[in-house]
Amino acid sequence: MEWCDANGNQVKHNSIISELRSYTLMGGKIYVGADSMYRNTSCVFACTIALHDANQQIAKYYFKKERDNSGKYKDLATKINREVDLAISTALDIRGLIPESNIEIHVDIGKKKKNMTRFLVNQIRGWVTGLGFNCRIKPNSWASSDIADWHTK
Repeated sequence: MEWCDANGNQVKHNSIISELRSYTLMGGKIYVGADSMYRNTSCVFACTIALHDANQQIAKYYFKKERDNSGKYKDLATKINREVDLAISTALDIRGLIPESNIEIHVDIGKKKKNMTRFLVNQIRGWVTGLGFNCRIKPNSWASSDIADWHTK
C-alpha cells in the first residue's frame, strides 16, 4: 500500500513523517482513521491521516488503500477489527517516529441502537486507549466515517 494525498497522488512515507513532525511541533493533533467496504467476496480498506488548520477545519489528509479478496471479512467483527488494526498500526508507526505526537484514532463504530457495531464499542475503545491513544466513535469519528469511507468506494 502506498500513501496518497487527497488527490490520489503518491506521497513518500518520509515526506508525510516530515510534515507530521513539523505539524506536531506547532501543537497540532494528528487524526488517524480507517474504514472498509465489503462487496461480494472482496473488501477494500482505506486508512487516513488527517490534519487540521488553525480553524479546526480539515486542512490536509493522506490515505492508503488495500484490497483483500479472501472473503474472510464478510464477518462484521473481523472486518471492524482489521480496520482498527490498520489505524492502530499507522498511529504506532507515527508515534514511534514522532514520540511527542498527539494522535487521536477515529473508529467507524457507534453505541446507538441503529449501529450494528455497538457490541464492539467497549472492546475496541479498550484496545485503542490501552495503547495510549484517544479514541473517537460515531458521530465524532470523521477521519474514519467521512474521509476513509470516501476512499473505500
